[in-house]
Amino acid sequence: MRWHAPAGRCYGSRMTAPWRRAALLVLLCAGCARSGGSVELLAPFSDDSVVGQLTASWHETGNVRAESAGEPGAREVAFRVDALNRLSDPLYLRLGDFRLTAADGTSAASAATIACALAPGATPAVLSGTLWMPAVEGAAIRGFRLDHFALPLSRLGRAFYREFLLQQGREAAAIDAEMAAYGAAPGCHSAQ
Repeated sequence: MRWHAPAGRCYGSRMTAPWRRAALLVLLCAGCARSGGSVELLAPFSDDSVVGQLTASWHETGNVRAESAGEPGAREVAFRVDALNRLSDPLYLRLGDFRLTAADGTSAASAATIACALAPGATPAVLSGTLWMPAVEGAAIRGFRLDHFALPLSRLGRAFYREFLLQQGREAAAIDAEMAAYGAAPGCHSAQ
């Protein structure tokens, strides 16, 4: 990570040693915000219907757990998932099992979940939380994964999904109960 001084000011060698140490400590404790890309939300009845997008970001909080009883140390990482509904109608959105993976294959998961109706447009921090990543030397976080389900709540979207489930051999009464639950979901809001 590079730190740049604001234009017109030079902080390099003029910074006193205590200030340099304090600045370095702040940068190390706060960690660097990282972004792991995005995940497209597809309608469950079509692999071609992109209805939205999820984007995750994370940063280390500075909290650490020391090694104990043969267990490696760990570092706390705060994360957030932003959601974008590309439709003009709400989407039923269910998210869970958020996982961060490091370059060396180590990973950690969060128990945070949501199930809500996502309004059209962007909703920041629809899911957020913290998790503990193993504190392995050189194990920079490389990406994220999460379980997700998105269903267009428009009349047409629900009709397509109902037909899709009927073709899968599901009973109509069970499908109608499931659809009613999706339609009654509370609205999504920012978790921060």
